[in-house]
Amino acid sequence: MVMLAFHERFGDLGETRVLTVPPRSAVPAGVYGLLEFYCTDDNCDCRRVIIKVVGENSGGKVWATISYGWEDAAFYRKWSPGTKNAAEWFGPTLDPLNPQSAHAGAFLGVFKHVVLQDKPYIDRLKSHYAMFKKFPKSPQRASAQKR
Repeated sequence: MVMLAFHERFGDLGETRVLTVPPRSAVPAGVYGLLEFYCTDDNCDCRRVIIKVVGENSGGKVWATISYGWEDAAFYRKWSPGTKNAAEWFGPTLDPLNPQSAHAGAFLGVFKHVVLQDKPYIDRLKSHYAMFKKFPKSPQRASAQKR
């Protein structure tokens, strides 16, 4: 599965959610961006986003990689019946296949208890996913799929 950053496909439409962390928090104080990544597989309907938490002054370091699936656990069991732990794709979790820092658990907590409370943001994630799935195929992609 190939994941692509939202801003790489949609440029100026990309907007980054920002977290400002004050001193004496569970993570280093600073400004962090939540970068959205979506699956590019036209045959995939995973209904999830990968969020990479990057620091404004961290030189590209990924502090946490959060997988967020907004459907219920039953959807993921049905969507991927052969996968043992498909229900784990429901809700926010630390993505085991991507980089994590020692502070990843704290960022996951902020995502669960702060970010998920912002319904317009969650609706925007779902909308961005739909945009990815409706993105017109390039002539090369379309002809490769016909073969």
